Amino acid sequence: MIQALGLVLRFLIVLFFVRLGLRFLAAIVRGGSEAPPASTRPSVDELVRDRVCNTFLPRERALFAQVQGQPAWFCSEGCRDRALLR
Repeated sequence: MIQALGLVLRFLIVLFFVRLGLRFLAAIVRGGSEAPPASTRPSVDELVRDRVCNTFLPRERALFAQVQGQPAWFCSEGCRDRALLR
């Protein structure tokens, strides 16, 4: 009886390591990364500050203008116009 339990335990341990090895090989074949493709990952936007109202917003949504020869980003047309009139 004890020998049978020992045999079953050894079989389960071997089965565990075989499964672990197969998962490792599958990860190598896949490239080792399970990260989603770049198109589905959320993008990290660079934040810019509106100098007029001190609001931070993603650069891609901000309005751009040259103010006194310096690049500037704004949250709205109103803020941009106020900065250009100064």
